[in-house]
Amino acid sequence: MGLSCISMALADFYSCRSHYKTRVTLNTIDSNGTVVGAAAAALDLIKKEEVQSIIGPRSSMQANFMIDVGDKAQVPIISFSATQPSLTSHRSSFFFRIAQADSSQVKAIAAIVEAFKWRQVVPIYVDSEFGDGIIPYLVGALQDVDANVPYQSLISPTATDEEIDLKLSNLMTMQTRVFVVLMLPDLASRLFTMARKKGMMDRGYVWIMTDATTNEFHSIQPSTLDQSMQGVLGIRSYVPRIKRLESFKRGWQRRFLSYYPNIEEIPELNVFGLWAYDAAWALAIAVEKAGTNNLRYSQLDSDVTLTTMKMNHSSNYLYNLGVNQNGGKLRDASSNVRFRGLAGEFSLVDAQLQSFVFEIVNVVGNKRRSVGSWLPKSGLTKNLGESGKERGLRTIIWPGDLEHPPKGWETPTSGKKLRVGVPVKDGFLEFVNVVRDPKTNATEVSGYCIDVFKAVIEALPYAVTYEFIPNHKSHAHPGGSYNDLTHQLFLGVSI
Repeated sequence: MGLSCISMALADFYSCRSHYKTRVTLNTIDSNGTVVGAAAAALDLIKKEEVQSIIGPRSSMQANFMIDVGDKAQVPIISFSATQPSLTSHRSSFFFRIAQADSSQVKAIAAIVEAFKWRQVVPIYVDSEFGDGIIPYLVGALQDVDANVPYQSLISPTATDEEIDLKLSNLMTMQTRVFVVLMLPDLASRLFTMARKKGMMDRGYVWIMTDATTNEFHSIQPSTLDQSMQGVLGIRSYVPRIKRLESFKRGWQRRFLSYYPNIEEIPELNVFGLWAYDAAWALAIAVEKAGTNNLRYSQLDSDVTLTTMKMNHSSNYLYNLGVNQNGGKLRDASSNVRFRGLAGEFSLVDAQLQSFVFEIVNVVGNKRRSVGSWLPKSGLTKNLGESGKERGLRTIIWPGDLEHPPKGWETPTSGKKLRVGVPVKDGFLEFVNVVRDPKTNATEVSGYCIDVFKAVIEALPYAVTYEFIPNHKSHAHPGGSYNDLTHQLFLGVSI
C-alpha cells in the first residue's frame, strides 16, 4: 500500500505543477522484510544509484540500521511507519518520522482510565521490541493519574492457543479487570477469541486497544469483531474528514488497480497509507525548494568509513560511502515544509510529525463507533470542534452489552486476606460485639465500628478480602482490650 500511495502522491503533485523544474522519480528495492535486507537495500540505493532521499523503511528495527547509513551519506531517510519511541532519541538530523510514535498515545489511554476512576490496569503486550518500547511510557502515564500497574502479561509473537489460554487464566485469578492490549492485529485477534471462550468478554471487563491494532482494523475479520470484540475500546490516529480525502478514497480502488492490475485483493486505505502519501508530497516540495544545483556525491577520505555491518553469518562488508552534496539543503528544506495533507496538517518539529490527536472508538457489531477524541491541551472531548464545551466521552457500550461503566475490579479468587483483629470484650457491645454460635462454631462480628469498617472497604476502588480474627486474652478468660491487641501488633505477634 505504501508504495502505491507514494506513486499516487507524486502523480497528483506534478499533475498540477508542470512548471516545476525537478521531478522526483522512484527507484525501488525490496528489503524482503528483514533488518539486514533493509540495510543492504539502503546501501545499494546510495552507492549504486546515488539517490537523494529514501522513503522507508517500514519497521522500526529496520530504521535503526538505516538511520546510521543515511546520516553517514547525508541522505534524508523518511519513514511513514516506524513508530518505535526510541527512534526519537537518534541524533541524526537526516531522519524524518512522518508518523506518530507509539508513546504519543499513552496520555490518551491514561485519560480514559482517569475518567472512569480505575485504579489498577494490566498491560497485555507482545514480547518484542514493539511491546517493550511503549511499556515504560504507558506505566509512567498511568502513574501520573494515580493508577497502578500490579502486573504485566507478556505474550510471545509465536504463542500457541494453549499458551495464550494459560496467560488469560492467570489474569482471571486476579482482581484487576482493566486490560490494555499492545500488539498487532493478528495476535490481538487470537487473544480476543480466546478471551471470549473463557468468558472474559462479558460484563465487568474493560479492554482498551492501542493504535497498533485500531489503525489496522481492516485486517481483522468481521466475524472476530462481531463475536469476540464487542464493547472493546480502541485508540486510533485522528484523520480529519476533508473533501480532498473523501475524493481520494472514492478513487482509491480504481487507481490502485491501475498500478497493480493483476492483484487479487485491494487493501483498505489506512492512516499509514495516508502518511506515505503525505511523505512523498512533502519530499516533492522539499526537492523543489532545495534546488538541483549539486546532485552529486563526493567520495570520502579513506579514514572516513561506515562502521562494519555484519550482513550474514559468513562474511563482513566494509562500505566506504560517498556524501550527498545536496543532502544538507534537502534536509533543511524538508524540515520547513508545511501544507495540508490527506492525514491533516503536515508540520515537523525536530523531524517528527506534529499530530497528536487521537480518536476513541467503540466496537459495536462489526463496526467502529466513534465516542470522542483526545487532545493534548483539552483532554477527552465528545466533539472535536467543541473541545472546550463537551468534555468526556459519549455513551460507551461495554462488554456484556452494558452502558454503565465497569468498576474495573472483582474479588480475586486467590491471594492473601487482610486479617482484622477484634477484641473480645464484655462491655460496649454496641461498638464491637463478638458472638460465637455454639452449634456451628461460626463467629459473628457486629457493631458500629464494624459497620464503619465495612462501609470503607465497600467504597474502595479495588477489592480487599478480609476476615475478622477474635482476640482473646486467654482461652480460659475471654476478654482482652485494644491495648492488648495493639501491644501484640507492636511485638509482631500473629493474631
